[in-house]
Amino acid sequence: MNGPDDAVTGGGNHGEGWRLDRRVGVQALAAAATAFAGAVMLAATVQARMDAMEARAAALDGDVRAARETAVCVARMDERLAAVQRALEEVRTDLRHLRAEARPASPTEKEAR
Repeated sequence: MNGPDDAVTGGGNHGEGWRLDRRVGVQALAAAATAFAGAVMLAATVQARMDAMEARAAALDGDVRAARETAVCVARMDERLAAVQRALEEVRTDLRHLRAEARPASPTEKEAR
């Protein structure tokens, strides 16, 4: 009961499972083995690329975290600088008021002293 499709389908008797017919040539076996080896090599290449991409992603994640920390530090420095500038402006205003108070308002006051 071995027909021409028995080599592909496994024969008419499904209880025996798949078996190879003698009519399958060496070239077909070599082609199947080559295709299988190519598939294995492709899978290995894809796996290597995935590993490399995961390593890159991990490195970029570390860089992003460092950049965020730097941004927070810069923001804090900006806030401190703004506070120092406000304090400096207050000192300038106070100094201007003190200078204005120390100057004589008119020439007669200078003579009175």
